[in-house]
Amino acid sequence: MIQAARILAEAAAIYDNKNATESCSYGPEARGSSCRAEVIISDEAIDYPKADKIDFLITLTQEAYNKHIADLEAGGTVVIAQTIVTGDELKDKILYKVPFIEIMDNQCGSEQMINIVALGIVARISNLVSKAAIRQAIMARIPKKSEDIYLKAFEFGFAINIEPVQH
Repeated sequence: MIQAARILAEAAAIYDNKNATESCSYGPEARGSSCRAEVIISDEAIDYPKADKIDFLITLTQEAYNKHIADLEAGGTVVIAQTIVTGDELKDKILYKVPFIEIMDNQCGSEQMINIVALGIVARISNLVSKAAIRQAIMARIPKKSEDIYLKAFEFGFAINIEPVQH
């Protein structure tokens, strides 16, 4: 997800002429460890690079959901894997449940692309950054030999037609 956050921040700052910051933290393990990536996007100057109010959250694991859901503001949007168990903490939030495991197994063919699929979903439902800007940022950041795979994963995520879950 850190890679997706960096692409999103670059798309906003470089290609959509917005102000953006990105920060991340992760455990000492390699891939698969717990991580957190924050992106702040604004039309105004950003005076502090860490998010103090989160209005959009995406979590792929129960552990991440449990750890970060309390940080989401009232009225905020959360995108989660269908397998995540939720409760009353979502009563004032907008919830999207996505079959990430099914997508990974049947559509992407690679666990490594799920972050880019998630980026496509975020781009579609948030309207924070233009689709064209994100495509440009992907092309600028990804090795030339991998561009097709990344763009296909992004387009797949962007095309997913999901509606908020009533809870």
